[in-house]
Order: sequence, then structure tokens, then C-alpha cells
Amino acid sequence: MRISVSLFIIFMINLVTTLAQAQPAKHEIIISEGLSLLKLSNNLYQHISDFEYESSIVKCNGLIYMNGNEAIICDTPTNEIFSRQLLDWFSKNHPGITIKAIIANHFHADCIGGLREFHRAGIKSYGHVLGPELMKLKKDTFDIPQNLFSSQLEIKVGDKKIVNYHPGEAHTRDNIITWIPSESTIFGGCMVKSMNAGKGNLADANVRTWPATIKKIRALCPEAKTIIPGHGDAGGQELLDYTIRLFE
Repeated sequence: MRISVSLFIIFMINLVTTLAQAQPAKHEIIISEGLSLLKLSNNLYQHISDFEYESSIVKCNGLIYMNGNEAIICDTPTNEIFSRQLLDWFSKNHPGITIKAIIANHFHADCIGGLREFHRAGIKSYGHVLGPELMKLKKDTFDIPQNLFSSQLEIKVGDKKIVNYHPGEAHTRDNIITWIPSESTIFGGCMVKSMNAGKGNLADANVRTWPATIKKIRALCPEAKTIIPGHGDAGGQELLDYTIRLFE
């Protein structure tokens, strides 16, 4: 009897483990193959879309912040199809909320690959003033953000404000962060690395100034509790510490 009970327990443990692995992660919302959401709070979603880079699929993060009847999105999904699917999902699930802005973290395709679809929807776009120049150098054909800033830009979302900062050069010359004080959350994009990540794409990077740029983020937003990197899992201040160590 003891042997049978033991075998039954082992069988059940294996079954539960298998089922858990087969199910989407908790709070994950699958929109389509290659596009999903993670609900971080009542006001925040992390959007995740697939991007083909050097014959591999890379998961790319963005952020949705809602307050009252308004919302902003940080970074588009990686292409126009995913962007249309995200906008359709949002209008269906949050019909009383207007997306007032799409904010580009930097000029690479994993941030603005779907920008044209947002413009078609009449959504205002924002980015750093260096972005169009860098896109021209690369001969990129994506839409350019319509509204540009150099160091700092505040946007009201409902009765709260968010602040976009250009803390310095790191992953690119134009990379910015979006600070959401009401949620103690930073969208850091590709200048912030997830734990144990490698250095990633350095084609347009300034690795010399990267640590100082991250230290400035820490000084600008000392109350940050949640930090969303451009790729990989979200975390806290430890992501800033890890990124500094990685490039020092």
C-alpha cells in the first residue's frame, strides 16, 4: 500500500507540473501568436511581441498605462500587424479609454516598427529629437515620431502625469525612459537589462557612458519599485545595479 500511495503522489506531482508548464503564465493574455500581455496592476500592462533578429525570435517589451479615461503606450509592438491587433484588443476591452500618446523609447524597429498603425489611428507620437537623424543615417523607412523633445517631457494621463527623460547615451544616443510616479514604475527599454542578460545589440551604443546614464536614472527616480526592460523579465532597482555592473 505504501508503495502504491508513493507512486500515486509522484504521478500527481508530475501531472500538476506538466499542466502548469502547458498553461500560459499567470495574468498572461494571449492576443495572437507572437503578441501577448502581462497584467502588472489595474493600471498597467506589459505588452510583449516577437521580433526576428539574426535568425532568432526575440521577445520585445512595451508598456500600457491607464488612468481615468486616458492611456499612453510606451513602444509599439514590433510590426504593424501586431500593433493593429493590440489597438483592436484595447478598444474592445477598454472602450471608455482613449489612447492619447505612443512614446518611442528609441529609434530601433523593436520600438517603432508599428508606429504607422498608431498614426493611422490618430494617436499622437513622441520621441527624442535625435531619433529622426539616426533613422536617416540607417535609411530606415518607419514613421518618425511627430512630437520631439530633448531632455524632459511631461504628459498628463487622466489626473496624473508621467515624465519622459533623456538621461544620456547608452543603448542608443536617443534612448529615453518613461517614469510613472503614481505606479512607481519605469519603462526603461533596451538601456536597462533584465537580470543575467547579455549586452545585446551594441551597433548604435555608447558603452562608455552607459553606466553613468543608468546611475542618472537611479537619481531621477529613486522611488522606482518596478522597472520594465526592453527584453526579459521586469524587476526592481536590481536591474539598474546589474546593468551598471555589466558595462563598467
